[in-house]
Amino acid sequence: MLDQSHNVTDPIESLMNSAMEVQRAYAQALLVDRIALAGHQAENDALMASETLKTAFRTDVTPILQMARLENSAAIDPVAAYRRSGYRTKVAETRPVADGSGGGIV
Repeated sequence: MLDQSHNVTDPIESLMNSAMEVQRAYAQALLVDRIALAGHQAENDALMASETLKTAFRTDVTPILQMARLENSAAIDPVAAYRRSGYRTKVAETRPVADGSGGGIV
C-alpha cells in the first residue's frame, strides 16, 4: 500500500514517483549479498549485517531502471513524459470546477 498525500503535489505525479521508488527499492533489494547477510546473521553480527544491507541500498540503480523501462517501451523518465504529454492541462479543461466543500477527501 502506498500512502499518498496530495495537498501540495499532483496526485498522478506523486503516485508515479512512489511507484518508481518501489521499483528502486526492489532493484536494490535484489543486490543484497544474501550469503554474506546469512553469515552475519548466523554470527549475530548486527553491525556487519546492517552494512551488507546498506551496501546494496546505497547502490545507484538508476541506469538499470532506465534501461528496463526503455526495453519495455516505457518512458525512461515517467514524470517528465507525463508533463510533456500535457495530460493534466487537457483534463483540467474538461473537469468541473470544485466548490471546495469536500473537506479535502477525494
